[in-house]
Amino acid sequence: MSYVAAPVILPQIEELSQLVADRIGLDFPRRKWDMLQRVVDELSVELNFSDPRPLLEELLNSPLSEDRLNQLIVRLTVGETYFLRDKSVFTVLQDHIFPAMIEQRASERRLDIWCAASSTGEEPYSIAMLLDEKAEQLNDWQINIGASDLNLDVLDKARKGVYSQWSLRATPEDINRKYFTKIGKNQFLLARHIREMVSFYQLNLAEEKFVMPGFSGRAADIIFCRNVLIYFSAELQVQVIKRLVSLLRPGGWLLVAPSELGVVNDPELITVRFPGAIVHQKRDRLQTGPVKVKSLPGNHELLRSDRRSSLRKFTGTDLSKNNKTTCKALNKLLPQAEKLFIQESYREVLDLIFDLVDSSFEDEPEYARIMTLKAQSLANMGELEAAAVAVEMALKVDKVDPFLYYLSATIARERGDYAVAAVFYKQTLFLDADFVMAHFSLATLLRDTDRKAVARHLRNVINQLESLKDDTVLPHAEGLTSGRLLEIARSLLS
Repeated sequence: MSYVAAPVILPQIEELSQLVADRIGLDFPRRKWDMLQRVVDELSVELNFSDPRPLLEELLNSPLSEDRLNQLIVRLTVGETYFLRDKSVFTVLQDHIFPAMIEQRASERRLDIWCAASSTGEEPYSIAMLLDEKAEQLNDWQINIGASDLNLDVLDKARKGVYSQWSLRATPEDINRKYFTKIGKNQFLLARHIREMVSFYQLNLAEEKFVMPGFSGRAADIIFCRNVLIYFSAELQVQVIKRLVSLLRPGGWLLVAPSELGVVNDPELITVRFPGAIVHQKRDRLQTGPVKVKSLPGNHELLRSDRRSSLRKFTGTDLSKNNKTTCKALNKLLPQAEKLFIQESYREVLDLIFDLVDSSFEDEPEYARIMTLKAQSLANMGELEAAAVAVEMALKVDKVDPFLYYLSATIARERGDYAVAAVFYKQTLFLDADFVMAHFSLATLLRDTDRKAVARHLRNVINQLESLKDDTVLPHAEGLTSGRLLEIARSLLS
């Protein structure tokens, strides 16, 4: 077995990480330098540099052109998104926040909404579709939906409004029929009137005094800033949150991703819990609690101090580790946890499972799957130590599931335990020799220590993908398609 060391990091990577932080605001501390190195390696291949060093010299010692800057942005940020991503948030928006806003802004008859990190447009267009469903109530209202992103490529795609089936995977079929027209084999054009509801702009949130483009100095009623704060340093996170709050009207709402809730800590914000979602509301000066929202069924808070009774209410049984007959409750718990995980409501998954589901339930058939969901949720929230413990608990009772070893490898790699990650990748392939992402991940891990193994694993990837359609979405690949991975694998192999 080849010894796996940390990837060879060129000395200039530290300087590049500082440049990226200063110009773009993205945080790449020492533990992420290997990722930054891989981005430079891949970009040097695509730009026909014989070696990454000349590219690094150009990036560091020449004025950084907009083209080069955008090439870095595209590779350093994850733009994958889809319509109605995290349905619980959009349910809260539709059933609670919009009715409250419509009532409160009735005299002005206008709503100002901003998506601060809009990527390819699915999020602001989802908001536009929800408002279109309330068209009768909003007749003669002025609706302003602004959307911004740092990446010019994704903004260009957003303005065109053409999406694949993958972007529509969480959208109800009746919504798809109403708002999308099929224009190609796997291409769907968003309705023109929805596209015209949203205006897109380039904006760098790392700028100290950024303003909302297109708002002419007005404050927003609702600000979405999801899945971007995780890229920033702790210092920049505080700066961005403070600025967002200053751009929000009193009584307005700030929505961040579940994994980013821990970084929102501003005295002007009140935390408001809804079923399946936690959001923040800006205080009025005289306000001591949240602005009253329209009372609708299910508008309540699941208190952690009463989680046992909440679970009893959900399952119909008392999930007590001293009463084995009640373990059937796990059978009811699992589908709900899976549903929340698909919605990316990771904190709600953990609240549902919590510590009561422990090793005393190891004999139950649902236990390994529940621990896997716990591990994945923790990992997605950046809590890697706890994620490693949870996946280890799953492996104790299911030693033949290749995905558990792949998940263990991914967590170990994120923690910087490269040798451990390599062992887990190989165990994955021992159980499933056709696990494409394990072949590819192991190839990228070994690329500085074992070239023959790298070539072998990349050829396995290529051989398996050549028979698939380019738009096939690969399992466990974060939305990556067969065609894109095949392109990357061929580039690395060459």
